[in-house]
Amino acid sequence: MRTTPLPEFQAEAMLPATDFAPVETLLRAMARAQGLELHEGHGRSVWCVLDQGEFGAKKRGENVLVFARAHRPGDLPGLQDRITQELAVIAPERVEEMRWPSPADAGKPPTNFGLVRVGTTQRIARDFLRLRLHGADLDRLAHADSMHFRLVLPPQGDAAPEWPRMGANGQTLWPSGAKTLHRPVYTVRAIDAAAGWLDTDIFLHPGGRVTDWALSAPAGQKVGLSGPSGGGVPFRSRLLLAGDETAYPAMARIIAARPDAQGQVWLLGASGDYPFPDSPGLMRQHLPGGAPALTARLRDDPPPADAFLWMAAEKAAIGALRELIFDQIGHDKHQTHLAAYWSA
Repeated sequence: MRTTPLPEFQAEAMLPATDFAPVETLLRAMARAQGLELHEGHGRSVWCVLDQGEFGAKKRGENVLVFARAHRPGDLPGLQDRITQELAVIAPERVEEMRWPSPADAGKPPTNFGLVRVGTTQRIARDFLRLRLHGADLDRLAHADSMHFRLVLPPQGDAAPEWPRMGANGQTLWPSGAKTLHRPVYTVRAIDAAAGWLDTDIFLHPGGRVTDWALSAPAGQKVGLSGPSGGGVPFRSRLLLAGDETAYPAMARIIAARPDAQGQVWLLGASGDYPFPDSPGLMRQHLPGGAPALTARLRDDPPPADAFLWMAAEKAAIGALRELIFDQIGHDKHQTHLAAYWSA
């Protein structure tokens, strides 16, 4: 049941002729898999809480009322998209009948999307390249409660790409077919919205589409930014951070924002040469054994109850950590953020 105020900016859409039970099951599984905070109301509503707001569903007779609620207006489209995409897995035909407001926005770019120009690229480690992106209206990405965004790339060789637009039902319409856009999630490593730039760090790995693009000298190209997306900086005094290379930029962002924090940082990737900020109170250690090595360490030496655990890595590795931390150690879920950044 709800014990906190509703976020200010809200939107609702009816999912017609749909049983509430599978929708509830889907949201529960999503919260469990992604480490989201889950709330419920007397078996007739369920919702997931994020830093940007929340999304969920309510039983409405033979229908399901889907809702998204954001603390800032720019976050609302992303929350709508997130639950819409999940529901499309179990009820694709019904999702097509959903209608988010507002028809007046049809044809316009989504409020959480904008175009930027690629500036400099800089090799900052053996396996990392830093990109500087220039653009206007970056304020929505400059908040500590959301560190991530989607880098939106057109198909290779497409000189006239199509970008997302709002549909008459209020949902974001993404190009499909030959015009499909690539939309991986990246971290805002540093940003100066007033000056109109942000930095993001690309983990270079063989076969990666963004890797190939970033190494192709993309300076001057226009790409899209969608967001914000994902979790924010945990403002706790005691932190335990862990992640593989895909999580290094987010961990660095947290360290930079929490210079007075105490705790431990474990690097689970094959390499540990990423340039992290200095932080006297956060001891950094490279564990080449990856998540299994961390699991063994935490089993022998459980984390203090007052520590906030922030961990991100491959999906199966996070699953094993989740079982240990929650089921065996019993660490408080409100003191934990476990995220699967990729799947093997």
